[in-house]
Amino acid sequence: MNTVIAPFGGFLGAMIGGVLWAKYIQWTGHTAGFIAIGIGVLTGAGMLLTSSRSLPQEPKRTWYLVGIGAAIFAIFGIFVGKYLDVQWNAVAQIAAQLSQENNMSLEQAMPIATTLFKGQSVWELMQTRMGWIDLLYGAVAAFVAFRIPNVQRLRNLLY
Repeated sequence: MNTVIAPFGGFLGAMIGGVLWAKYIQWTGHTAGFIAIGIGVLTGAGMLLTSSRSLPQEPKRTWYLVGIGAAIFAIFGIFVGKYLDVQWNAVAQIAAQLSQENNMSLEQAMPIATTLFKGQSVWELMQTRMGWIDLLYGAVAAFVAFRIPNVQRLRNLLY
């Protein structure tokens, strides 16, 4: 039964990290890709915390699998953050861009922005909001999430 609970920490860390990232974008208006590394830290730490008591200290193969699971959850958390960013922030940012380009108020631009948002798929909007540097940050986040459960010193702290 404890082995079933082990991935829950990684899932929880990924979800919390994704929501916090989307909220950061909403609060600041900046898409800070480096926050993806924080998602990796939260995911790896969550997997380590829930797995440390339920899995044996050895063999290393078990912890490599935990690390792979943490990396997958980190990538999932990044996609959750990008999805929520589009859902929460895209219409307002499209409206702001329309109002600047066409010299109209935000109230006039909001219905047009909503129509434009409804015409595009969420995946298309996610792609337009991602750059190559985001892929690099995502790879670093996955590596960090993989490494945290595999660091023997961290596991010794929890045993």
